[in-house]
Amino acid sequence: MKFDIAQQPFVPAFLTLAVLVVVALLRSTFPAAALPVDDALPTWLPAETLLRFQTAFPRWAKAVCGLSLLITGIRTGHFAVRYNLYSVNTCIAIPFYGVVACGAAAGSVDLTACLCSLLLAFSISNFCRAYAPNYAFNIIFRASLYLGTALVLIPQTAPLLLLLPLAVVHFRRTVRETIVALAGLLLAPLTLCYIDWGMGAPFHAPLLALGEQLIGSGPFFALVESISLSTRFLLGALLLCLIFGFYFLSSGRLAINSKPRVILYYNMEALLLTLTVLCLPGASLPLFALAAVPAAVLLPVFFVRAYRSMGRAIYVLLLAGVLLNLFLQ
Repeated sequence: MKFDIAQQPFVPAFLTLAVLVVVALLRSTFPAAALPVDDALPTWLPAETLLRFQTAFPRWAKAVCGLSLLITGIRTGHFAVRYNLYSVNTCIAIPFYGVVACGAAAGSVDLTACLCSLLLAFSISNFCRAYAPNYAFNIIFRASLYLGTALVLIPQTAPLLLLLPLAVVHFRRTVRETIVALAGLLLAPLTLCYIDWGMGAPFHAPLLALGEQLIGSGPFFALVESISLSTRFLLGALLLCLIFGFYFLSSGRLAINSKPRVILYYNMEALLLTLTVLCLPGASLPLFALAAVPAAVLLPVFFVRAYRSMGRAIYVLLLAGVLLNLFLQ
């Protein structure tokens, strides 16, 4: 009996993800960090603390990165199975997270980016959980809290704030739930402002520091221009798979209910927003871990509808391309 890629069970999916994560961590080295001098940075930022930890304890930082990538991949795969997004029971979204997070990032890992990817996965899954006939105050509050925490860690994630109004519109949330969601979104930034204010800095100082990191980190599209040729080939192959998947979804060839279809459309918008993040100043290769979350949810749409032999061949070629890209770096 031949192995069916489109109906991949959990064990081989998890093992594939684990292999990709381990190879990426072994082939990667943390870039030299330019840590600010205490006098140069009057405010405390959580990202700076993570950067110091990553520089002082690189092995422990890699262990945390690997654990975060594994948890995010499993969470993404569980999310797809829970809502039956593909009309078949499959965990293929789990290895696809590793394909994008490790392969498209060319093995570049960063502690802050991995944690933000985990936060984004929790945020999207909770927003989709709010798609229910009853009130979902606590669920949408947690989703917004994860999103606001990611913004505090990496200010380049500012475009992802649009996930909140998109969720309110797509999932038909009430005004009261929207107010609760805004409170969750502002909780992390305001907490950071309060902590720095207690340490003697102005209350708005962290917001100014995050804004300076967002707009003062170099030109736009700097990351796009620095991507290697092998990575561009891999991204092109993934893009083609996504385009065909979008065609199958929009043409109605994928026999799914309205709820999974809305969730897939929501992830399409999330993918576009994460691609916007990669075009901002200061974006780096590890931020592909953000795009890996919605991409891993959307890529299986093509493989579920493709012919079995074709899907198996493309899947094997993608895995080979990821491993080759990792060893070429």
